[in-house]
Amino acid sequence: MGDDGAEGEAPRCVGCGRRVRTLFVQYSAGNIRLMKCDVCKAVADPYIECEFMIILIDLILHKTRAYRHLLFNKLHIGSSIDKGILCQFILMHIVLDACIHFHL
Repeated sequence: MGDDGAEGEAPRCVGCGRRVRTLFVQYSAGNIRLMKCDVCKAVADPYIECEFMIILIDLILHKTRAYRHLLFNKLHIGSSIDKGILCQFILMHIVLDACIHFHL
């Protein structure tokens, strides 16, 4: 609990949800190294290298890792346009999921 206030907007591991110091180290333009989480020992956020369509497909498939990427890591980096698109997508996804669930 004590690390929440100290680190503020620190990125999170998409696997376990714990805070990490950094998601990647950039050595030069186009040359990055993805960092591993200290807790689960997996790559903290592999979605950094993915196209938006791959992330969108994983969101449609309800993958927790994709949701964590957008909510914890992407929204703090992007602009308000990204947040607007995400809010519209979430609303559309909830409505369509409800239609499928209730056979409308």
